[in-house]
Amino acid sequence: MRERLTDKKATVNYDDLKVTTPVLKTAAAAGAGRREIPEDFKYNAKKLKHLKAILHNVSVALGTLTSAFGEFSKFKGPDVSPDGRLGGAGYILNLKDIKQTMQSSIHSLSDIADCLADEMTNPRWDTEDDKEVKKLIKEKDDAKEDAEEKIEEEGIDPKDVADAPSEEEPEEKPEEQAKEEEKPEEVPEGGMVKEVPSIKEPVQITNERSASSSLDQAVRQSLMNFIS
Repeated sequence: MRERLTDKKATVNYDDLKVTTPVLKTAAAAGAGRREIPEDFKYNAKKLKHLKAILHNVSVALGTLTSAFGEFSKFKGPDVSPDGRLGGAGYILNLKDIKQTMQSSIHSLSDIADCLADEMTNPRWDTEDDKEVKKLIKEKDDAKEDAEEKIEEEGIDPKDVADAPSEEEPEEKPEEQAKEEEKPEEVPEGGMVKEVPSIKEPVQITNERSASSSLDQAVRQSLMNFIS
């Protein structure tokens, strides 16, 4: 029995993986070891049609997603979004995140396609002379090659999208900025700017002094009248 990709021992460094999602790490870990298949397990050739259909659909999905990913190369973020985001009503995503998610999904679909193609070349499926399997594997290889070229050409570039404004530090409103610029300054005849002192508390004008003065005058007049 020939040695297949899934039968090879491999050491996986998860830090070097292009995509670091937990699902892909689990898949990589599974592919790093050997499968344990009982010798008496009987492969039903009729069930192979399901794997064929899945591989075809995955290859088509890989090609479609690659085309969508390529559309990001045809415009810059500010051309379609002033804040570097798309969506609304609870579905708001950064353009950069959308592109990065697509790129990660392309890698994931590519791994799934390789897995399915590797499975169908298992001699116990007896597909050596199956022309449909060969056609599907070529379809997968073409889709994967196109995806790899597209990612290499149109990878994530920080300059492709505008940074979203910070929510912690809101931008100053134009009206407030205009009001500050319109504050007049008092300029005397000599041309020097006169500093206007700020009044911390309003001055309250009362009649306490005038009332006290009237009372003093009344007392003095009464004393003079009494003496005379």
